Amino acid sequence: MLRSLWSGVSGMQAHQIALDVESNNIANVNTVGFKYSRASFVDMLSQIKLIATSPYQNGLGGQNDFSVGLGVGVNTTTKVFSQGNTQNSDVKTDLAIEGDGFFIISPDRGTTQNFTRDGQFLFDANGNLVTNGGYVVQGWVKGDLKNASKMSEDDFFKVDNTGPLQNIQVDPAMVMPARSSTKVTMRANLTAGRHADQIANIFALDSATRTASDGINPIYDSDSQLTQKAEDFAALFNQNGDAFALTENQGIWVSYKTSEMRNEIIDSDEESSIEINDTRITFTNDSAVSGVSSLIAAQNAINSVKNKTGVEAYIDNGLLRLENKNELDGDEGVKNIRITASGTGAFANFIEGDADITAFRYRYTKSVSPDSGTGQFRTTEDLRALMQYDANLIKDPTQPYDDQTASVSVKVNQYGMFEIQNKDNGDGVKQNLNIFVSGYASENVTNNVLFKETMRGLNTASLIEGGIASMTSKIGHAIHTSSVDIIDSLGTKHTIRFEFYKSGESEWNFRAIVPEPSELYGSSPSRPNIFEGGRVKFNSDGSLASMNPQVLQFDPKNGANSPQRIDLSFGKTGGFGGLTSVDKQSETYAISQDGYQAGDLIDVRFDSNGTLLGGFSNGRTLALAQVALANFSNNAGLQAEGGNVFSATGNSGQAMIGAANTGRRGSVSGSKLEMSNVDLSRSLTQLIVVQRGFQANSKAVTTSDQVLNTLLSLKQ
Repeated sequence: MLRSLWSGVSGMQAHQIALDVESNNIANVNTVGFKYSRASFVDMLSQIKLIATSPYQNGLGGQNDFSVGLGVGVNTTTKVFSQGNTQNSDVKTDLAIEGDGFFIISPDRGTTQNFTRDGQFLFDANGNLVTNGGYVVQGWVKGDLKNASKMSEDDFFKVDNTGPLQNIQVDPAMVMPARSSTKVTMRANLTAGRHADQIANIFALDSATRTASDGINPIYDSDSQLTQKAEDFAALFNQNGDAFALTENQGIWVSYKTSEMRNEIIDSDEESSIEINDTRITFTNDSAVSGVSSLIAAQNAINSVKNKTGVEAYIDNGLLRLENKNELDGDEGVKNIRITASGTGAFANFIEGDADITAFRYRYTKSVSPDSGTGQFRTTEDLRALMQYDANLIKDPTQPYDDQTASVSVKVNQYGMFEIQNKDNGDGVKQNLNIFVSGYASENVTNNVLFKETMRGLNTASLIEGGIASMTSKIGHAIHTSSVDIIDSLGTKHTIRFEFYKSGESEWNFRAIVPEPSELYGSSPSRPNIFEGGRVKFNSDGSLASMNPQVLQFDPKNGANSPQRIDLSFGKTGGFGGLTSVDKQSETYAISQDGYQAGDLIDVRFDSNGTLLGGFSNGRTLALAQVALANFSNNAGLQAEGGNVFSATGNSGQAMIGAANTGRRGSVSGSKLEMSNVDLSRSLTQLIVVQRGFQANSKAVTTSDQVLNTLLSLKQ
């Protein structure tokens, strides 16, 4: 009877413990990071009356033992470390572990290590990352930011987690020092098309200087615009943005005066012939029969082919006057008046070689050094100089030509227009010019209409000596500009502007400009803030062929380090990852630099590796620290210390410490918390089971009591 009584008592005690455990689980249903426990029941040692026997002893089969159990006990409360649900929070320093692992915390700044799944962290007044109970979170800290300016982009988001653990502490007044720019990266297209949406006026040229086309020792006007820079005509555009696209020998005629020639016609009944501008003209006239004089007959013969020769005949005081206004497009056959074969008969007074040359042919050539004696040009300066020379020769062939004192000046004005002016030379004689531009064409050369129409703006019936100038339409070059702010060692911003302009068929030039008083090494002494002479060439597929220079040296002129080297990372040779030149509009896809200003710490957050990222007022993000995680061979062996804190025991094994997402350690989520893993439905059901077990054991006790009472009543 006493055995059954004590068995019932042990059952009630064990179920009381189970009730305590489940009550504790239910109490912590909303405790962050809580892991529920369960009571593990075991039966007590049995009282053995007879032991079990083997078969065939004394001829009998085997017999089981005869033993009576003495009750039940609880030998352990097992912690169940299943994953709890995660919940979003509005606190950026909250952390949740997804998977295996524990945060490492310390109550004595790292001497003792404890562990928790509760990620409700915050910063104290000294910048320590702590739990609600004041334990300092352990991990790895980046350290002094003085060397931040030397870090690579990848190093910004890394923390050295190979060293010993530290208290995670972040100075709330942390300042990131400035980093001076070392590289400018650009991705852009510079149009290769026949039309450009962005054009600017060509560089101005004066009338007295033969300008070198290499741009050495650049000259600027009062607005810091480059002048006296010759440009390749094949790379230029009209005012509507359409490319001239001049090819070899394409060009124009410029007439400075109407060609004229007077001569006497001889009365003759014989066949008369003459060759004007390589066109043969013949006629036979019997004036006695026709009643037409040889003078009129000669006039009619010449005018009948004027569309071939450009020459028209007039009768002027008994003389035959030939005139070519030089208004027809074409080859030499329609320009000027040239007697290319001596006349006979009525034309006997016209001798081969007689000529009146007032129109000049100017043809484009790709030659680096064109022969001016043939009227060839490549650059704006070549054409300007040729026109000025010829115009002065026509105005007064008796005067030696000197471009410093030329009375007819040709220049390129600030608006990108060729401008011709007939200045008064003070000799008292009015020597006017009339200008007419026409197109050059031949069997092998087409008439470049765009170029001709642009230059036809010079046309004037009378370019009066001392009067106003005559100008072409605007001529431009395709341009593209991009700007980026670079940073010096003091953290001061300086805007550097890149201006590209098309300078050849597959070539663009560029210049770099910084605000004064800053300077760029290699600039002109007159404008030290403007670097000229940059050149970019492209392959036939539009990829980058070469670029020069690839480095600029910058002097901020404010006490910052100088010279500051700026690498121009505009793409790889043969690649399309930087500058390209294909038939689409010019545009910049991306331009950036690697410097930044000093910045104050204004925000923090965690990434999935437990790295604490700091956001600074300069727009940069830097990894400041990394939270360490620990896992164990036997999580259930950890000792609960209260306050969501565990400590290691001999049965948990040594803590295996490392970063999140390494080993068997899980990941970390910022602004989230892991909730309790208590399942209320399971716990409430378990309460019913425990309650019934307790009731059943209490019934065993009362039954044993009744049996004892019956036994005691036997002696009565």
